[in-house]
Amino acid sequence: MPSLSIKNRLRLALRRFPDAEDGNIAVIFAIALLPMLGFLGAAIDYSRANMARSAMQQALDSTALMVAKDLSMGVINTSQINSTAQAYFTALYTYKQATGITVNASYTNAQSSTGSTIALTGSGSITTDFMYMFGHPTMDFNAGTTTAWGNSRLRVAMVLDNTGSM
Repeated sequence: MPSLSIKNRLRLALRRFPDAEDGNIAVIFAIALLPMLGFLGAAIDYSRANMARSAMQQALDSTALMVAKDLSMGVINTSQINSTAQAYFTALYTYKQATGITVNASYTNAQSSTGSTIALTGSGSITTDFMYMFGHPTMDFNAGTTTAWGNSRLRVAMVLDNTGSM
């Protein structure tokens, strides 16, 4: 018999719950707390991933310029582009929380008017602090850059007008 009374009490409490007006703020806050904390954690994890991507973009830009300079000056040849790019990038990228960093370089030889290009792409991931609770243990990011140099030349003309009209 005591189990019936507990069952009846629970049923009556559940029937009264939708009509209860006392303490609704606390209940609504408790229900809304989980999504609010989830969004706050997502914002923190996203900002960390964005910092890692920005640092990667800066390192890739500098790496592409240095590799292009080395290649155009004859310091390296085309077979050394990937290893040189990896060495420069490793020296420049100092964001310690990123994992699984990969860098790929591709070289396009000079055409008649376009010139030579080096394209670098990089990718990596960070382990999340908050989003792992919602099923996302890592956040991936990637960046890329292209450096061009070559045959296209600009012609500049300077005109001096010594009349009083100007």
